[in-house]
Amino acid sequence: MSKAEILVIKIGEVKSLTFADGSTYESAIRKQPVQSVKIHKLGAYGNDVGLKKHHGGTDKALFFMSDTSFSALNELLGECFSYSGTAIYGENFVVSGFDEDSVCVGDRFKIGSTLLEVSQPRKPCERLSKNTNNSETQKTVYLSGWSGWYVRVLEEGEIAQGDELILQSRPYPQFTIRHLNRLLSGKPTTEELEQALAIEELAVAFKRSLNSQLGKIKAYKNDR
Repeated sequence: MSKAEILVIKIGEVKSLTFADGSTYESAIRKQPVQSVKIHKLGAYGNDVGLKKHHGGTDKALFFMSDTSFSALNELLGECFSYSGTAIYGENFVVSGFDEDSVCVGDRFKIGSTLLEVSQPRKPCERLSKNTNNSETQKTVYLSGWSGWYVRVLEEGEIAQGDELILQSRPYPQFTIRHLNRLLSGKPTTEELEQALAIEELAVAFKRSLNSQLGKIKAYKNDR
């Protein structure tokens, strides 16, 4: 595994953006790189989210992606997006050393002077397709599981480019970000869904999606 560190930090305020298809949204998806950032309970100073119904809040305070995720998505999408410039996927942090196969819900990381806890995978929305100008982006992120992950802030502080990600605890090693994504995009068992729903640290919003999946499975079984 490569050294686990912060490669890029990005923040941005809400702006009116016009996408290639002519649609216009109030969005903060095109975040810009900075050298360091101060972190508070709801995210980062100088950073905001546009669609507050689905983004932001304590459970989605900050959004992480891996350099591995970028490479994998580039290959799947036939793109050559760089993680070093303007945010492609609305990412706040791009990291090395960890990705969707090695980050688990409930993981606690010491980064800089902060303490962060992994809360859920990112559920891709249509704005990813609009911002990348690639109609396959939302579907590809959903099916591949290269989603990135959200964290909640347990201890406020500051994070700088080059800071190391130091894993403090891992209570649910079997519930990687990839595994949680597959509970929505794949064919999970009721037992798998119920185990995930029992995890206290898993964000309420993601649990709603899992409950919906569980309801569909139970309804299907009852109809047979």
